[in-house]
Amino acid sequence: QRARRSSHFIGSCNFAAHPGPVAAAIMLGTSIVNVLICVPAALGLLWSAKEWIAVSKVKLDGHPELLAKQDSKAQRNAQDVVAEMKKIAKTIQDGAMSFLFAEYTYMAVYIVLFSIVLIFFTGVPTTIAFVVGAVTSILCGWIGMMIAVYTNVRTTHQCWKDLKSGFDVAIQGGCVMGLSLVSIGVLAIFILIEVFKRCFDFERAEVMFEAIAGYGLGGSSIALFGRVGGGIYTKAADVGADLVGKTELDLPEDDPRNPAVVADLVGD
Repeated sequence: QRARRSSHFIGSCNFAAHPGPVAAAIMLGTSIVNVLICVPAALGLLWSAKEWIAVSKVKLDGHPELLAKQDSKAQRNAQDVVAEMKKIAKTIQDGAMSFLFAEYTYMAVYIVLFSIVLIFFTGVPTTIAFVVGAVTSILCGWIGMMIAVYTNVRTTHQCWKDLKSGFDVAIQGGCVMGLSLVSIGVLAIFILIEVFKRCFDFERAEVMFEAIAGYGLGGSSIALFGRVGGGIYTKAADVGADLVGKTELDLPEDDPRNPAVVADLVGD
């Protein structure tokens, strides 16, 4: 009898009329669905933190016991080489921060102006979702840039020891960016949905999720800025490095004395 009642309930539900999350909540229960959403995202953040700690434990000491046997510049003191590595890495990091500050300034202007347009044509909920998506994308981009410049010099340093060690550090740094980006995005949209449920009176679930679509619009817009802006930036720097450094000043390829080379590395 219980099986017949369950079968009747499931058969009477029109899942085609509900979005995926609503149908899942009906089948599994809201609490279970919330756990299935939040727990993997939280685990992703914890694993990102673990990988960040692993990368930060790499000490830039030059592997003095191995450098003399493996490096072509072995006649130089290991600490001199490490000092030059740190200097170049610091220059790239400063350039990355300058690039992000300039790009995010233009992004902030875009977010404000486009929000004014959205609020008139789509309403307040969609505008809020757009702003949250844009800010989340900016945060993820900043995390990605910071871990990239932090990991690069450590990957180079570990490759002195062996390629496996360098590969391990590179993968750990990539895990920080990849897992934190996805986890933050999932948690942000989950919180946004819960806030919308409590703060706005939507007629149907479909109307709420149409407003939530603004989250994807904000995130995609900022990602487009980052991809196109970064691509133009690095290509302009690459051309400038070739024209000025190699043609006019006869500097070698990727010579750190050429500021355009540093800008090219920031773009990369």
